[in-house]
Amino acid sequence: MTKGKPSEESECFSSFDENFDFQVEYSDEYYEAYIANFVPNQKKRYGYRFVKRTFDIIASLLALVLLSPLVLIIAIAIKLDSKGPVIFKQERMGKGGKPFRCYKFRSMKIETPHDCATSVLENPEQYLTRVGKLLRKLSLDEIPQFYCCLIGTMSIIGPRPLVLTEEKCNRMRMRLGVFAMRPGISGYAQVKGRDDVYYKNKAIMDAEYVKRASVWFDTKLIFQTVFVVLNRKGNRDHGG
Repeated sequence: MTKGKPSEESECFSSFDENFDFQVEYSDEYYEAYIANFVPNQKKRYGYRFVKRTFDIIASLLALVLLSPLVLIIAIAIKLDSKGPVIFKQERMGKGGKPFRCYKFRSMKIETPHDCATSVLENPEQYLTRVGKLLRKLSLDEIPQFYCCLIGTMSIIGPRPLVLTEEKCNRMRMRLGVFAMRPGISGYAQVKGRDDVYYKNKAIMDAEYVKRASVWFDTKLIFQTVFVVLNRKGNRDHGG
């Protein structure tokens, strides 16, 4: 990450657009200026919220049914490959800034430190199981989160939920009103860079998503997610 130049920063926070450089670490003054100038969307958007929740229920239910054979295969593979449960449970920050239980297929060994982000682990590769490497490479470890969408703790599209120990980004999200919406399986920051997005820029992109969220925007992000997953864009796990 490189610090942005002051002249570039003043333009950037005043007029966010698709050319926002998510990989650049700007100055602290830039981020404070962005937060101070950010104007959230105050509209209730009842129609959009109804359509979004209805889609989440239908899409997640269909996904769980259609993917059930794959779920069974993955579960057997995890049990045969390593000791521990099939499903990994972790507290993450949800709507309203309230923690919720997020589910994933277990991709790491049981001795892995539990309540911390993978990015802060020293040599996280050593903790990944053989099956876990494949699951993360193909993003298959996220499948159980369709259950979270079904019960209403997550959405198909929204800001990715962070673990509670990622306090800096969670605090910035809180200041920008990101927790007004349910966290998502995929979101704006994921399709724009995923693991390559600097954490403060991720909070900004999450805020921009919440501000601009619409049926069209969500649909666009769903198709972009498919492209990103297939191309493994921004996925740092084991070289991809």
